[in-house]
Order: sequence, then structure tokens, then C-alpha cells
Amino acid sequence: MSENNGGLAFPSNYVEQHGKNEGMQFVTGGMTLRDYFAGQALAGELASQSESFLYKVGTDGATSAAKRAFEFADAMIAERDKTAN
Repeated sequence: MSENNGGLAFPSNYVEQHGKNEGMQFVTGGMTLRDYFAGQALAGELASQSESFLYKVGTDGATSAAKRAFEFADAMIAERDKTAN
């Protein structure tokens, strides 16, 4: 597993009002960018598989597809880091 999760995929800020002119700002994170990339990779792989593969969920096929999805996500983050610096 990569130590770099890419940060937050969909961060958002919101303000809670506690008094007339007072507020506290919060950041909500949701999933990491690594999780998002892995989900996109997995969706692409599953969309390209035959129908018989999709009925094998819970078998080694599903486990290996999930592992490959995170391998793609880690590669995408590594490439992203190269271009960001």
C-alpha cells in the first residue's frame, strides 16, 4: 500500500453559526483521492468484463480486481506527484 493517499478527494468547507456574528469553520473530507482513483479503475475494469465474471463476486477474481484497482490508484498518484513538483 502506498503511504501517499493523495489527500482528500472532495473536501468542502462550511460554517456553523453559534451566535449573531460568531461562526466556526469546518472542513469535511469524505474519501481520499486514492480511494476515488481506485473506484474509478475498478469501475472501468468491471465494465470491460464479461457477465460471468460479475457473478464471481466474493471469489479470488473480485479480490484480485480490487488489488489491481489500488495498484492503478497508487500509480496515478505517483505520476501526479511527479508533475506537481
